[in-house]
Amino acid sequence: MPQTISLNDMNKHFISLTDFRRNAGSYIDTLAQKGPYAILRGSRVVAQLIAPIESEPELSTEERIKKVRELSGGFKLSINLTPKQLNEEYDKIYDEMLPR
Repeated sequence: MPQTISLNDMNKHFISLTDFRRNAGSYIDTLAQKGPYAILRGSRVVAQLIAPIESEPELSTEERIKKVRELSGGFKLSINLTPKQLNEEYDKIYDEMLPR
């Protein structure tokens, strides 16, 4: 029976389990540069070692609030209108939008 390698396995580096046990530190150190490793026991893949995905740094609470305010749109929090004045402004907008 012919041995075939899938296209997904072409860029992996195959290493034996024994070799990985002896040199795990060096494999982990070079993981980001060389790409994923497939660890073999006999002729079967028993594990895959891949580099972690880089995540964005955590934002502080103030930065999160600022981002939410930027993304939310809508009202500007610094407008100086009373609720009555705000309702009058909305009434004007609705009168312009609604057909007569």
